[in-house]
Amino acid sequence: MQSNDKLTVRSLLLAVLSGLLAAFNLKVFVHAGNLTPAGFSGTAVVLERLSETYLPFKLSYGVLYLLLNIPGTLVILKTLGKRFTILSRIDILLTATLVSVIPSLDITNDLLLISVFGGVLNGISDCLVLESGGCGGGTHFWAIFLSRKYQKSMWNVVLILNAFLLLVSGMLFNWETALYSIIFQFVSTQVIDHYDNRYRRTTFIIITEKPDEITEAVFRLLGHSVTRFRGEGSYSHEIKEVLYTVCGKYEEKHLTDVIMDIDPKAFVNIMDSHRVVGNFKQKPY
Repeated sequence: MQSNDKLTVRSLLLAVLSGLLAAFNLKVFVHAGNLTPAGFSGTAVVLERLSETYLPFKLSYGVLYLLLNIPGTLVILKTLGKRFTILSRIDILLTATLVSVIPSLDITNDLLLISVFGGVLNGISDCLVLESGGCGGGTHFWAIFLSRKYQKSMWNVVLILNAFLLLVSGMLFNWETALYSIIFQFVSTQVIDHYDNRYRRTTFIIITEKPDEITEAVFRLLGHSVTRFRGEGSYSHEIKEVLYTVCGKYEEKHLTDVIMDIDPKAFVNIMDSHRVVGNFKQKPY
């Protein structure tokens, strides 16, 4: 997850790639299996099908998807900033536009394969835009907003809300495809929850001869300080400074590189933290 406020070539490419993959997945897997994707994408699909059935004209998925995302975009702009909103809008606009351009492809008629592999691609697409520093819109806006508020992953809560939408779709259209759509979204959510490291923590124990420089670097990088105490080697009896701090999993590699650049002889013990309670500051999306 990108944490700076500037748009980079990498973040823009990730957002573009996410939009391309999302549109491809919709045309190749979702439409081929007549599935209902979750969130606002699924809502747009349901409204498009309802208009095709009950209205003399067909509403465009792309237009519906863009309109549904306007309220969430305004909320996110105020809470998570311009950079996050721009990257999210790139993903949303590309998905909405390319769905009308990419031709449909029938790879397989097996609904289980369509649901599983479509779910994997959907999850990868969402992970790409999250890595860019944005999100795929719709219920993802609210998942990230709630995750930021409660400081824990909310993707499984979104899964429950999306499952409800798919059950409604089953009542309106076809129960079999609605059930396969739940499999699609379950796979997608698990992919996101597995690869999104935003709310996983890592503990660092650092033994160093340059504690002041490392403490300053940690504060600059993470936005919080370290716990500092003295330690003595049982064999050498040398006195060294021991630093203790916690960071987000996604910051682990960067922090490790910074520490080793400052003190190549530092001893660094890195551990996964199951839970952190208390005053812990983490940079927002």
